[in-house]
Amino acid sequence: MLSTLPPPASGVHHPLITTTKETEDPLSEVKVLISDFLDRSNYKSPQSPCDLELRKKITEELSTWPSDINPTAISKIIDGCCVFVETAYGHTTHEHRCFIAFYIAFCIYIDDLGERDLDAIKLFTSRLVKGETQPDPILRRLAEHLGCVYDLWTPFGADAIIAGTLDAITATYLEFTTQEMVVKPSATRFPYYLRTRAGLGPPAIHFLFMKDWRATPESYLQIIPDMEHWTLGTNDILSFYKEELAGERNNYVHLRASAEQSSAANVLRQLVEEVLESAAKIDALTSEDPELAALWKRYQQGYLEFSLKAQRYRLAELGYQA
Repeated sequence: MLSTLPPPASGVHHPLITTTKETEDPLSEVKVLISDFLDRSNYKSPQSPCDLELRKKITEELSTWPSDINPTAISKIIDGCCVFVETAYGHTTHEHRCFIAFYIAFCIYIDDLGERDLDAIKLFTSRLVKGETQPDPILRRLAEHLGCVYDLWTPFGADAIIAGTLDAITATYLEFTTQEMVVKPSATRFPYYLRTRAGLGPPAIHFLFMKDWRATPESYLQIIPDMEHWTLGTNDILSFYKEELAGERNNYVHLRASAEQSSAANVLRQLVEEVLESAAKIDALTSEDPELAALWKRYQQGYLEFSLKAQRYRLAELGYQA
């Protein structure tokens, strides 16, 4: 385990980074910051069980997808959807887990579709609100799927899931069409704006609160902004290592570094503090509601478990296992 300095008197935590010219690793700071984040998140694997029935249903659904989709990609989608649901949403009913897993599969498909048929993404929302049929068969299934959301979540939650989905689809189109755009130093709010629209934060959080869990949202409404920030920020942090290895520069950390005229490492360090602060706020806000506190902790640890299980994040290279 990589060592860190204790927090200074100010309360700001600065992880120890040691390199020499002989052993210098360009990713050493990234590795330390990610390890520091996981350590300070007090990760304790929930050891979420495998849901065989869910995996069977997802496999059956994806077996009907167009034959031109790579079978290896299909296998990865099945595993990714199921692991995410098993870890982050294990407290929900089987019906909810199936809905969420199908939903995630459709969203992954949209990312791939942008390389082949960007117009289908561009026109999805207009076709949906006009009641027009989506020509793409998987987008057609997504549109039908969204029609069931009110059966499983409160009107407030269902509205947020649908709005967040449409935002993310629009943001996907923007990401494909603005790849050459340079973020200007004065556009410091743009990276956050794009990230919050593209990140599916509202659906991810509102999936937690089933209709039968609590009939109205006032008891958990105030933690939602920090839960969304924690979820999106955690993904930014834990996916950054593999993105650096791949040379990706269009992620939130690099866009923010460009806008703030800073380095990616400095932004990542600041983001770690911001996300841990959100976790502390949620702890405080749920302290007088044991049921809500338990749900938050289960989600937090389950989401971390998913990130460590996901081979694409390559966190095992940093010495972490789910």
